[in-house]
Amino acid sequence: MRLVQGVHHDDVGHVCTDVRQEGKVEHCYRYAEHMTLLEGPSTEIAVCVDQYEAPNVRGAKPMVLQSYRSAEKWCAKRDKRLCTEQEWELACEGPQHQPWVYGWAVDRKLCNSAKAWKSVDFAAFDKDRDTARKESDRLWQGSTSGRYKTCVSPFGVVDMMGNVEEWVTSRSSRKWPGALMGGFWAKPWTGCRGTNDAHQPTFAFYETGFRCCRDPK
Repeated sequence: MRLVQGVHHDDVGHVCTDVRQEGKVEHCYRYAEHMTLLEGPSTEIAVCVDQYEAPNVRGAKPMVLQSYRSAEKWCAKRDKRLCTEQEWELACEGPQHQPWVYGWAVDRKLCNSAKAWKSVDFAAFDKDRDTARKESDRLWQGSTSGRYKTCVSPFGVVDMMGNVEEWVTSRSSRKWPGALMGGFWAKPWTGCRGTNDAHQPTFAFYETGFRCCRDPK
């Protein structure tokens, strides 16, 4: 595990200098360096974060088809818990509050986050688990933990951008108890902020994984 310690701010503002239109949506690919506006409530954080996505083993394939509830149980069995949204954000952006783990502009080569999106057979995930697993395996474009040696946060946490989307415990203001962070292998623009809070805690899909946290002892 890696110790993540510092001050988290609920609202972080950056100046975008490279906006790109992709379909009907705009994404920022570069922000002005070290121009950061810190607003909203602040929280002192000290937490131990798993260095790798579950099962937290260097060189292992990250777990997917995980719901918030299954992730909670997996961490609890190991005397851990899911990271909070705030803990995850600080672990990702570091003390300089940078937008991506590696800095201030998207670099597709540094993390597993620029694979081509594959068309999904959504009906397969409404059938039995074996059928869902086969479809998940067909869609898989993740990498083994630690393969991208350049995809490391300032605190030494690996693969927080891309690879698999990670469940966290949501801010109290959100509708559901869990949310997803970090995007997955087909979202190069996804950064340390930008929470996917659209899903119920039982939702599990081909790219949903997690990592665990623990309070320092």
